[in-house]
Amino acid sequence: MDIPTDCPQRDERQGWTGDIALFSPTACFNFDMSRFLEKWLQDLKTEQTATGAIPFVIPARKGITPTMTTSCWGDSCILVPWALYRANGDRSILGRQYPGMKKYLADTRRWAALSLPLHGSSYILRLPFQFGDWCAPYGSVQDWLKRGPWVGTAYFYRSARIMSEIALILGKGEDSRRYAALADKIRAAFRKVFTDGKGRLKEEFQTAYVLALAFGLAERDERRIMAERLRMLVKENGGHLNTGFTATPFLLFALADNGYGKEAYELLLQDTDPSWLYQIRRGATTMWEQWGSIQEDGTIRESSLNHYAYGAVGDFFYRRICGLEAAAPGYRRFTVRPVPGGGLRWAECQHISPYGRIRVRWEQKDDSFRLEVSVPVGCTCEVTMPDGELHRIGSGDYAFG
Repeated sequence: MDIPTDCPQRDERQGWTGDIALFSPTACFNFDMSRFLEKWLQDLKTEQTATGAIPFVIPARKGITPTMTTSCWGDSCILVPWALYRANGDRSILGRQYPGMKKYLADTRRWAALSLPLHGSSYILRLPFQFGDWCAPYGSVQDWLKRGPWVGTAYFYRSARIMSEIALILGKGEDSRRYAALADKIRAAFRKVFTDGKGRLKEEFQTAYVLALAFGLAERDERRIMAERLRMLVKENGGHLNTGFTATPFLLFALADNGYGKEAYELLLQDTDPSWLYQIRRGATTMWEQWGSIQEDGTIRESSLNHYAYGAVGDFFYRRICGLEAAAPGYRRFTVRPVPGGGLRWAECQHISPYGRIRVRWEQKDDSFRLEVSVPVGCTCEVTMPDGELHRIGSGDYAFG
């Protein structure tokens, strides 16, 4: 199989572009996805239109699958190759996909320019159709779609910023500078149109704050206010998330990276709807498309019971709970900075990098904290203990604490 597919129980089984755009970093941590994703990305190139639009699913169903520029789902042409490159360090995938990335971003830019009469800016992305806050645990489909301009502009910024990095890696300095300038203009537009300029959104909802914090759309002095408002929105929602596909993978990072690690763990460990553990408590062995696909009384909603986007929470497990994060493509340099909490007594993860096996394990007993790290030959690692103690190490097996 070379399609990142969804549920079989209602004969869907399609390669939804949004799901793999969100899940690819988690997938690439768990497996060597090179052959799988390189094949699928070739399919993406084949299906992309001359104007740059990407179908919602790849391979497309001729005459059935919509093909148009839409945020996150279309951004898969940039986000998936980027995740693959970050995991394995092979920049050839960036070179092969670069022409398609440019076409997509040019088409996105064309659509954003049409927003000038509506928003007073040609950098706000208001498309004919966007999934917006897709499958959020509030409202209806129409409510999710209405969030499109916030979500679309945030993803427009993110893709422009990543494209600036990709162009630099490929030795295309002029392109890199152009995309960096574009990203700066999108960022300024987001702040002007959607915020009060001091860190508070004019229309507040969890997803907008999450994307602004996780993608870097806020100025440094605004981040504290945004993080506090996000914390308050979670609290007002009974300690529960209220995010759909496009923001959920970044929700816990937005909290934990801005001083609310305790709240991130509380959210992660909720077991009432909507939450990850609610699905497990209801007997799930796969991720559901909607948070409450099976309700407390056993009623099953019409939705997919195998739709892996929300499984991107695994990225938080590896990068924050265990603390393992690539500092260079392919993990030639990486950091280990665990964030213990939530009553967890220990955590462990392993990753098979191009250089060999990386292992991280920590255990907490009373007031003691012990951390074990294995570094492959050819790699270097910077270890930061919870108390801030710093160690720079080369290949070998180490124990701290």
